[in-house]
Amino acid sequence: MQNRDEKLQDLPYSHKYAIHFDILPEISYLNEELLLLIADFLPTFRGFPSGVQISEKWVDEGLDFCRVVFRVSAESPDAIKTFANWFQAIFRESTITQVLERLVVCALDESNDTEVILTDWTRLAN
Repeated sequence: MQNRDEKLQDLPYSHKYAIHFDILPEISYLNEELLLLIADFLPTFRGFPSGVQISEKWVDEGLDFCRVVFRVSAESPDAIKTFANWFQAIFRESTITQVLERLVVCALDESNDTEVILTDWTRLAN
């Protein structure tokens, strides 16, 4: 019996995406479990396209940045294209970026005087 992620990998159309946050001056301890909620929240945002599924979520962390990386899969190329268009547009809304930046601040162990800026959202090479 296949688990959920194996089934998603079998979908014919799949791309990786990342949401990048700069953290200034630098990262203290980062609660990755909390950051993974960002990928879980995406389907609840206005206009999230039907026919796509999010899987394979992880956090990539550096000294002064973190990014949430995930895979989006679908059975049709139109669903993947619709997601790509939606993904490029949704983070231009300041209310969305502010909430996600606050979530990253909450994931930091020491967030005093720390600035978090959502700086990039992009499709990654598979």
